[in-house]
This record gives sequence, C-alpha cells and structure tokens, in this order.
Amino acid sequence: MNEYIVAMWNLAVDGGKQGILFFVAVYAFLLPGYSLIRQLIVRRWPGTPGVLIRAGVEGAGGVASVKWRGNYIATALYSYQVDGKSYDGSRVSAWVMMASYNARFLLQRQLDKIQTSGDGRVMVYYNPKNPQKSFLLKPGYAGLAVTVTLMLVPGCLYVMHYHP
Repeated sequence: MNEYIVAMWNLAVDGGKQGILFFVAVYAFLLPGYSLIRQLIVRRWPGTPGVLIRAGVEGAGGVASVKWRGNYIATALYSYQVDGKSYDGSRVSAWVMMASYNARFLLQRQLDKIQTSGDGRVMVYYNPKNPQKSFLLKPGYAGLAVTVTLMLVPGCLYVMHYHP
C-alpha cells in the first residue's frame, strides 16, 4: 500500500494523469468523510423549543441592482434557552447551501422543513457541549446518502478505470 501511494505521488509530481486522479479521489473521500462524521454528530444533538424571529432567502454578496447575477442563502434568526440561559441562533442547517437567482426555490424548500408547532415555536437543535452552536434542521437521511455518494463515487471510478 505504501509503495502504491509513493508511486502515485511520483506520477502526480510528474504530471501523470493517474497520479493526479488518485489524489483527487483520496481528497474527494476525505472531505465528505469529515462532513459525514459532523452530520452524524449533529444528528445526535438534543432539541429545545425556540422562537423564530425571521427566516428567509437573502442575497449573499451579489449585486443588489441586478438580482439574477447574485447568489442567495437561507437566513434565519431565532432564540432559545438551554438550562435557563438564553441564546440567539442564525444557522439553518449543517448543509450550507448557496443558490443562484433561479434556484432560490431550493433554499425556500430547505426553510419549509423547519419544524414549527401550532403556537409558532420552532425546534432548535443545539450542541450539548456548546449550546450557542445550533441549527434549525438536523441532517436527514437524504443528505447523508448524498455525502456517502460523494465520498465513494470518485474512488470507485478511479478503481474501475485503472484497476478493472
């Protein structure tokens, strides 16, 4: 295994396609792997009722006068209490999504998944070790499946192409 990695390193340094793609596949495994671990941790966070102050889709660094050129993000502001201490939160989800003008509906769909009760309260999921870190949405099974797919597909394609 060590010899293979050294050989791929030498290929990558020399500009060899296989060596470069090997390290792309490794990187594409590690980055979503870290994300998967974080998502699984967040799924275990407890929830507490909170008050949603505002939620919406806003421009993120785009040119305000030309709406179709900007990027958009889901934003929120909410308050909640843990062990008698009040906190304010603004994170909607562990999945940070940015969308174009035409794909803003995806962000709205994300906001529509926020759990609200009949009295207008929302469920806030917080880090029990650091209660000021919170989200309005826990990672779902679909997001976990996407992350696992992003982890595995590049490596599988590499193996299928270079080691059939």
